[in-house]
Amino acid sequence: MLPSMARRIYRFLLFCFCASHVLAADTLYQGGDSLNSSCTLVSKNGLFTLGFTRLGSAESNATYLGIWYNNDRSHPFWLANRDKPIADNSGVLAIDGSGNMKLTYSGGDPVEFYSSQSSTTNITAILEDSGNFVLKDENSGSQQVLWQSFDFPTDTFLPGMKLGINHRTGQSWSLMSWLSDLVPTPAGAFTFEWDTNGKELVIKRRDVIYWTSGPSRSNTSFEILSLDQSFITVSNADEDYFMFTVSANQFTAQGQRNFSMWQLEYDGSIADQGTGRTYGGTACKGNNTDGGCERWSGPACRSNRNSFELRSGSFVNTVPRKYDDNSSLSISDCRDICWKDYQCVGVRTVGNNANNTGCTFFYGSFTQDLSGNAIQYHIIVQGSSG
Repeated sequence: MLPSMARRIYRFLLFCFCASHVLAADTLYQGGDSLNSSCTLVSKNGLFTLGFTRLGSAESNATYLGIWYNNDRSHPFWLANRDKPIADNSGVLAIDGSGNMKLTYSGGDPVEFYSSQSSTTNITAILEDSGNFVLKDENSGSQQVLWQSFDFPTDTFLPGMKLGINHRTGQSWSLMSWLSDLVPTPAGAFTFEWDTNGKELVIKRRDVIYWTSGPSRSNTSFEILSLDQSFITVSNADEDYFMFTVSANQFTAQGQRNFSMWQLEYDGSIADQGTGRTYGGTACKGNNTDGGCERWSGPACRSNRNSFELRSGSFVNTVPRKYDDNSSLSISDCRDICWKDYQCVGVRTVGNNANNTGCTFFYGSFTQDLSGNAIQYHIIVQGSSG
């Protein structure tokens, strides 16, 4: 426990740093400390930041508490209030005198992360060098972990995180994509999971299998996937999970380019932000079954090799089109609807929707334009039958 004078000095410095937007501390202390929109926590290695950030279109005021990597707050890898965006900058994160950690804001119910079952006076929350935000009871000899952000992933998988299930608590670990490149709502079309029966990685689209890795062949590869990292799998009475690992020297500011984290994109692919490689459902756009893709269900008129391709060009003005400005539809949903409509030729998101959601469906002849100046559409390419 910090001496009382040291704690008072820390809180004074915390207040000053928050006021000047340059807080560099990595720890939030119980009873008095708070994190608001004017300050951040930064891990000791300087790679990770916890703070408030605004996400969405340029017109959006939606504010989220998140953790981001390497000063890129445009896409935090973890969000505390993914389903409850704050409409202003009133958010405050604190650990109250009873040991409860919660996010409060104007005009809404608090987001409670941990509710203490007993009276304790020395709880801290630290942003670790792994990117994990951990709540600990400092009074316990082993610094008992009470809660951690790694147990509640959003769309990004970091070394040390788990995909799978805890049989004792019933808690499962999986990723869910953003709805679009701008909307982080937990209504994304895709999930990334560990199949504890088949011992393989699985991407699902709206609960339907979209892509599978095949069974593991070594600690760096699956049947159809070779990784740049080593991984471990655990299966026992308590837990079934998948985890990938990196060497310790990748957790330094000097080695930050080597730090790998897998981001489940809103289009169903997995992007390794460290290596630049893309895995998973990149090619899964119709009846293609290569590389682990599952064949889409659809009308019989779709031939075995029909699939979507992103092409530049135009439809003539007389071509019929249909609009669906539903803000809960991602481009993946739009493609699925078009695929199941045997008359649909192409689709794109609604042009006047600032969040890149909603659908516009096209019927008729499409003319491809390779000039580089034409609009891009997701077009169903006619393949050979059979």
